[in-house]
Amino acid sequence: MESSQSKRSASFSEQTSQPLYEKDMEELQSTLPPDKKLKAGREYIWNRKSKRKAEYWKYYLEYVGNGKLRAECKFCPKTFVADGNLNGSKNVKNHAESCLGNPINIEKEKGKEKQTKLYFDQEHESSELKCGSKIINLNDVRETLIHMIIVDELPFKHVEKPGFRHFVQVACPQFHIPSRVTIARDCLKLYYSEKEKLREMFKTCQRISVTTDTWTSIQRINYMCLTAHFIDNDWKLNKKIINFCPISSHKGEAIGKAVEACLEYWGIDDKLFTVTVDNASSNDVACAHLSRMVRRTGCINDGKNLHVRCIAHIINLIVWDGIREHGVCIDRVRNAVKYVKNSPVRILRFKDPVQKANIDSKSSLSFDVPTRWNSTYIMLETALKFRRVFIGLSLPDGEDLNDNERPPEPEDWEKVERLVLFLEGFYLLTKRISGSHYVTANKGLGEIASMYDMLNNWEQSEDLNFQAMAIAMKKKFDKY
Repeated sequence: MESSQSKRSASFSEQTSQPLYEKDMEELQSTLPPDKKLKAGREYIWNRKSKRKAEYWKYYLEYVGNGKLRAECKFCPKTFVADGNLNGSKNVKNHAESCLGNPINIEKEKGKEKQTKLYFDQEHESSELKCGSKIINLNDVRETLIHMIIVDELPFKHVEKPGFRHFVQVACPQFHIPSRVTIARDCLKLYYSEKEKLREMFKTCQRISVTTDTWTSIQRINYMCLTAHFIDNDWKLNKKIINFCPISSHKGEAIGKAVEACLEYWGIDDKLFTVTVDNASSNDVACAHLSRMVRRTGCINDGKNLHVRCIAHIINLIVWDGIREHGVCIDRVRNAVKYVKNSPVRILRFKDPVQKANIDSKSSLSFDVPTRWNSTYIMLETALKFRRVFIGLSLPDGEDLNDNERPPEPEDWEKVERLVLFLEGFYLLTKRISGSHYVTANKGLGEIASMYDMLNNWEQSEDLNFQAMAIAMKKKFDKY
C-alpha cells in the first residue's frame, strides 16, 4: 500500500509534467504586485479552486522544487516548505503577518505608531540616517524640538538638562542637541516665518473681525491683546493673536490708536468687519476712533455696525445686578472656602470629615473671580456639596467680624441652594456662547430670546427673592 507522501509526490509530478499555458501564466502574473515577476524555470502550480481555506494563502504562490511542495511570498523573495501533511503551515502564517513588503502589514504598523528596532546606516549623508525601513531627517527632528519648546512653554535651558540629553541619546543617538542660545534663535526664526505665512493668509481674506481687551499687570503695566477672527479659503474659522503689547493707558483714544496701528502694520485696515469689546466706556471711544478710520479705508455700511458688544460680558453685568441682593450669603460662603484653602493643614482636616460623611464628589473647593460671575456659580455649586462638612467646622466667629465675614448659617445655605438653581440656566447659556473655535453668532439671537423667557418665568415666581432678582436683571437686560 502506497504512503500518503508518495501519493502527494505523484500528484505533484502529474501537475508539473504538463506546463502551464501562456494564458494561465498571464493570469498568475496578474495576482502579483507590479514590481514582482514570476521566476523563470520555476514549476508553478496554478489551482483556481485551491483547497487552501486560510486567508493568508492568497499572499503566496505554490510551486514544486526537488519534488517537494513549496510556497513563495508574493511580496518578497522568501520561500517556505508548504506540504501541510509534513511541515504544517505555521511558518507560512507567521511570515504573512510580518512581511514588510505586504501593504496590509505596513498599514497595521502605521496604526500602531511604534517602532520595534532602530538601526542607523553611516553611509548616508550627514543630515539623514536610515532607520529600519524609513529615513529619519535630522532637520525634522530639530524642528520638532523647537515646536515642543514653544507649545509646552518650556524654558530654552530645557535642552541642556541631563534628563533630556539622556533621552535623546537613547532615542536618536546621531542627533546633535543644540544649545539654549541656538534654540532661542531657531524659535525667533520660526516666529518670523509664521508671521509671513499669516501675512500671506490675510491677503486672501475678504473680511476680518477683531476682539480686544486690556488689563494691568501686578507691575502696574498696561497691556492690550488683539485677536483676529476670519474664514480662510477652505472655509475654516481661524483665530490668531496679532498683537500683544504694552499701551500708554486704558483711555479709549490710546486703545483706538494702538488697534489702528496694528491693523495698518498687518495691512488689514481696509478689511475690518467688526470690533467686539466689553461694555467699558473707554471701548466706546476706541470704536468711535476706528469708525473714523474705516470711513477712509472702506467698510460695510460705513462702519455703522462696527461696534459689537460682547454678549458674555452683558450676561455678566445682568447676573451681577441680580445676585447683588444675595451678597451677604455669597460673601460668607466665599470666606468659608478661603479659610479652608488658605492652609494645607486645613485642607487635610477638611478631607477627613468628607470621607466620614461619604460624600461622593470628585469636585474640590475653588475660589471665584469677582469679575466673572460664572466662577462664583462654580464656587457656590461646589461648596453646596460639602455643606454638612462646613456646618461641622469651627470657622472663625466673633463680635469683631463684619456681618458678611461670619460663618454661613443654615439660612445662608438655603439661599445659596436656591441661588444655584436660579443661576444654572445662565451658566449654561454663558458656556454655549463663549466659544472661540466655533461660530457663535448664529446662536446669539436664540440665546438672547432664551434668556428673556427665563427672566419672564422667574419674574412670576412665588419666591419673592427670585422675583426681586429677576426684576433687577430684566431692567439691565432691557437697557442693552
